[in-house]
Amino acid sequence: MVDATTGGLTTGAAIALGAGLAMGASALAAAWSQGSVGAAAMGAVAERPELEKNVLVYLVLPEILAILGFVVAFLLVGKLEV
Repeated sequence: MVDATTGGLTTGAAIALGAGLAMGASALAAAWSQGSVGAAAMGAVAERPELEKNVLVYLVLPEILAILGFVVAFLLVGKLEV
């Protein structure tokens, strides 16, 4: 995976590394934001139960980060030449 002539990564290795970083970073960001939003949302629902449907939308929104990270990783892996 390392090109000895240039001392850097080959194109395939760089794409694989980028795909892994895209998926990993987006999953961590989604988990972190969903955790903080979820804690605040459950506190709000405990005080005002009629907010339950609105809170559900806010709990789903951070998952878009993970889905978009998966899409980017999938597109990058599609560029790999096996």
